[in-house]
Amino acid sequence: MCGYALLLVFVCTQASAQTRIFDGRKIIEVRYEWTDPPLAQEDLDRAQPLKPGAILHGDDLASAIDALYATGRFEDIQVDAEPSGPDGVVLRFLTKPAWFVGHIGIEGKTPVPPNRGQLANTTQLTMGTPFREEDMVAAQSNLKRLLESNGLFDATITPHAERVERTQTVNFTFVLTPGKRARYSAPVVAGVPKLSDAAIIRATGWRVLLIGRWRQVTQEKTRGGVDGLLKRYQKQDRLTAQVKLDSVDYNPATKRVVPHLTINAGPKVRVEAVEAKVSKSRLQRYVPIYEEGSADRDLLVEGARNLRGYFQSQGYYDASVDFRPVQQKPDELTVEYVIARGPRSKLKRVTIQGNQYFKEDSLRERMFLQPSSLQYRYGRYSEAFLHKDEEAIENLYKANGFRDVEATSEVISPFEGKDGQIAVTFTVNEGRQWFVEDLALVGAERFSADELLGQLSSGKGQPFSEVSVAADRNAILTRYYTAGYPAATFEYKSEPADAANRVKLTYTLAEGPQQFIRDVVVTGLKSTRPAVVERRLLVKSGDPLSPTAIIAAQKRLYDLGVFAKVNATVQNASGTENRKFVLYDIEEAQRYSLKLGFGAEIAQFGGTTNNLSSPGGATGFSPRGSMDLSRLNLFGVGQTLSLRGRVSNLEQRAAIEYMIPRFLHRDDQNLTFSLLYAKARDVRTFSSRRQEASMQLSRQLSKSTQALFRFTYRRVSTGDVVIPALLVPQLLQPIRIGILSANFVQDRRDNPTDAHRGMYSTADLGLASNIFGSQRNFARTLGKNASYHKIGKKLVFARQTQIGLIFPYNPPKGISAGDSVPLPERFFGGGSNSHRGFPFNQAGPRDIGVAVNNDTVSTQPTGFPLGGNALLFNTSELRFPLIGDNISGVLFHDAGNVYRTISDISVRSSQRNLQDFNYMVHAAGFGIRYKTPIGPVRLDLAYSINPPKYVGFKGTQAELLLCNPNAVATGVCKGVQQSISHFQFSFSIGQAF
Repeated sequence: MCGYALLLVFVCTQASAQTRIFDGRKIIEVRYEWTDPPLAQEDLDRAQPLKPGAILHGDDLASAIDALYATGRFEDIQVDAEPSGPDGVVLRFLTKPAWFVGHIGIEGKTPVPPNRGQLANTTQLTMGTPFREEDMVAAQSNLKRLLESNGLFDATITPHAERVERTQTVNFTFVLTPGKRARYSAPVVAGVPKLSDAAIIRATGWRVLLIGRWRQVTQEKTRGGVDGLLKRYQKQDRLTAQVKLDSVDYNPATKRVVPHLTINAGPKVRVEAVEAKVSKSRLQRYVPIYEEGSADRDLLVEGARNLRGYFQSQGYYDASVDFRPVQQKPDELTVEYVIARGPRSKLKRVTIQGNQYFKEDSLRERMFLQPSSLQYRYGRYSEAFLHKDEEAIENLYKANGFRDVEATSEVISPFEGKDGQIAVTFTVNEGRQWFVEDLALVGAERFSADELLGQLSSGKGQPFSEVSVAADRNAILTRYYTAGYPAATFEYKSEPADAANRVKLTYTLAEGPQQFIRDVVVTGLKSTRPAVVERRLLVKSGDPLSPTAIIAAQKRLYDLGVFAKVNATVQNASGTENRKFVLYDIEEAQRYSLKLGFGAEIAQFGGTTNNLSSPGGATGFSPRGSMDLSRLNLFGVGQTLSLRGRVSNLEQRAAIEYMIPRFLHRDDQNLTFSLLYAKARDVRTFSSRRQEASMQLSRQLSKSTQALFRFTYRRVSTGDVVIPALLVPQLLQPIRIGILSANFVQDRRDNPTDAHRGMYSTADLGLASNIFGSQRNFARTLGKNASYHKIGKKLVFARQTQIGLIFPYNPPKGISAGDSVPLPERFFGGGSNSHRGFPFNQAGPRDIGVAVNNDTVSTQPTGFPLGGNALLFNTSELRFPLIGDNISGVLFHDAGNVYRTISDISVRSSQRNLQDFNYMVHAAGFGIRYKTPIGPVRLDLAYSINPPKYVGFKGTQAELLLCNPNAVATGVCKGVQQSISHFQFSFSIGQAF
């Protein structure tokens, strides 16, 4: 033996050969030269089985090195071996860790574009994947290229990399100094442009018109310039024009770029319809050469097929379309689509025969073909959709075990001997239905067979189909993935059973190893407190590595509303280690957000004026603007402070709101404090002013039910009053209202913007009392219930009932209970969302004059609405398709009114006299709905059957003041009988309810 330790280096497959001199020796000790273990102890024990006391074999050592490499956490592995005693050996593992991409941050004042998200993405560094030094060079190059494409040619990029030993993660920060953005200059054009230089520059939009200043360079403007040129050529019918941006040369001295373009204008291509009239816009829609910029034969054939389908959808079922290119001039090509429409027909009937397993309704709801109706004047038919309907029928049967089903169709023309009418008959040859005779599960150990079988579609005695097997595969693998088995696999085998039309199914599972979360690592936080994120994650060390749970935690972080981006991934996903780090990288949203909005309203509404001639309202125009300034993530705990404002000639509103989401760490409740100033002039009688402070707790009781509890203290007053004699001093004074209220909302509609089934209910209960500092005492309740019912396939019956009640008590001296409720606190109604037989807020009691001098003389009545202490509205609608898929119609009936007091509620339909407004007003009408992505646009036309009549005043406020009681008594100021118009209209977005 030598007098010094013998050092041997074993690397990978050479380890076995180099340890022959130690073969058979006992392992005394195994040492690892690392501070933070790259592997969890369980993974290390599994990958490296050499333990003290074992006998060393070279093959075992080579296998251990291979297994350690397979974990993915090592870049290099070496093993030192030295003798220990006469028969022992000491092994020392020398490892170089692998590194993985972590957080990618962009710092510096970078002008947009590009934004920070674009910059981070262009590095092409993917979180959780292995990192190599050359990746940093490529990332810088990609960033430089993106900045230059946005005109930032002088930008500098300073990269920083922070290595975290415990997780073997490299966190990157790229500090950018953007410099000045370059501007465009005149492009250099090659090729055959057939446009002047000035026309090319105008088409690109790179220079501002009139002033001639060149714009700053951005990637979007550069791309838009090329697209603008193509559009210019398309306007000249040069559909095959080609515009290529060859390069962009930058001059540092002038800070200008020179785009180099190669342009080939190509010939003019005209597309014309022959023998049938087709608009140019429709040709551009159906002939793809406009979109593709090429006039090759395949695109022309596709255009002919599209046009034929269009004409068939319009009732020309025998239409034929062909095309022919015509070279009329050297620089012009005309493509003529020869269209033979044939006679126009109606699809009168669609029948299905031979179906026994499925009812006809189940088949029809999957079919495109529709017979003629009010919605489809000529029916809906084309050969392409005829074949798709056959395929849809067959797929439905195959999914239910009919493997040999065949659906065919026959077009009958003429139908019933009438020219211009056709019918289609579908014949279904079902064949035999196949069933599962037996189902065997092989390889399931983590879950019992009973657990898995309960989730499957292909149980014993169930129909057999590939669709059911695919559903079973998804259900089983989802169960395993959720439990931390990402490598689980599924295979199946089917074979005929002894009985006819029966199969035996065998599902074979390979579970693979179960994986767990080693730790959860969160990066990217700046302002947000870590505890806020930790409470939302709900995934922790030791949990099964479940993609479902990881994504759910990601969604919970997004739900905070303070993060612009949340990336979630598993580090070293392809490694064989069974305990892995889960990484969440967070990009915080901008802390300040500003939203501005502008709009206008045209309707019959009031707004107070000096002219009292039309108390029933008049058509008016009201522009409006809104502003919303929010400070997100206040104090780093996800709370929000908002300043909101709205200004129009009907309303001025300013509010400050402070919201604490997830109050007391409950996901289902929020706490909101708000201050509000509002002035509204949507009632012609007066304008209301409110200064208000409130506190509201909202809680989600269930998926469909929400509760809100609110305490409000406000000061209400009236201004711009048009009935000076009516309002005694007590009502002119500002009133303080302290009210405790609760609101319950239950929403079970299938679609809140356009419901077809379900129910929507709200209940608002409030109590104003001296106990809360209120100068008026009353209880207030407002309830609403709407329901939606489908009638057949196409009709929807919708109804809504609203009931509002105010119970005043302990009124101040000198004021009756009914009059003790301030005007702004009373119920007002009428308009598009309550009763379409009235203009906006014109329902209910009106000014009929005030009695004075022991009821012997009355002041001049004005007829302006006063609101009431009770409300009852009922609305019924029958909704039906009208034209095509996007236009529908509504027949409606609105009934109800606003009543002076609860005891005045009545369902009678006649007005007793000009002072009686406590009766039920009825209106019937028709509406049109146009379907849009944000909800239906609606126009309603209503006819009020029994609108109220009243006594009004023709004149100004100054003239009204001259009408003292004596003048009224002598007839100097005579009232004028007026009435709410029989006809009303409303235009808005969304269904009425």
